[in-house]
Amino acid sequence: MKSVAWLFPVIFMLHEMEEIIGLRIWLDKNTDIINKYNKFSAVYKNYSNEGFSTAVLEEYLLCIIITISSIYFRTYIVWLGAFIAFSLHLFFHIIQSIIIKRYIPALSTSIILLPISVVLINKVIYNAKYSIFSITISSTFCLILMMLNLKFVHKLMDKVTEIIKICK
Repeated sequence: MKSVAWLFPVIFMLHEMEEIIGLRIWLDKNTDIINKYNKFSAVYKNYSNEGFSTAVLEEYLLCIIITISSIYFRTYIVWLGAFIAFSLHLFFHIIQSIIIKRYIPALSTSIILLPISVVLINKVIYNAKYSIFSITISSTFCLILMMLNLKFVHKLMDKVTEIIKICK
C-alpha cells in the first residue's frame, strides 16, 4: 500500500508541472478566452509564475502530509478521499478544454493520468475494503477542503505576485 500511496504526490506533481510550465504562456496567447470567461479571468489574469508555483507548493506539501500520515497511521481513507478529489480535478480540466474547445495546459497530463488514477483508486478500494459510505464521506470532505484550500492558495498567489511586482 505504501508504494501506491506515494504515487499520489508523483501524479500530482507531474500534472502541476504542465500547468506551471504552460499556463502563463497559454493565458498570454489566449486573451479572447480569458475575456469570454470572466471568473477565469479574475482568478488568473494577473498572477505571476512565482505566485502560481507557490500555490502549487502549498498544495503539494498537503499532498505529502496526507500521504505520510496515511502511511504512518496505516489508514488510507483520507488519502483515498484526497486522491479521488484530485482525480475529479483532472476530469474537470478535460471538461474545461471541451467547453472552450481548445487545448489548455493540464489537458495532456489529465488525459494520461486520469485513467491511471482510476486504476489506483480501484486498487486501494479493493485492498482496503472501505465501505461506499466511508469513501463518499471522505471524498466529499476532501473535495470541500480542496475548494476551501483553493480559495486560500489564490490569495497566496495574489500576495506572492504582489511581492514579486514590488521587487522588480
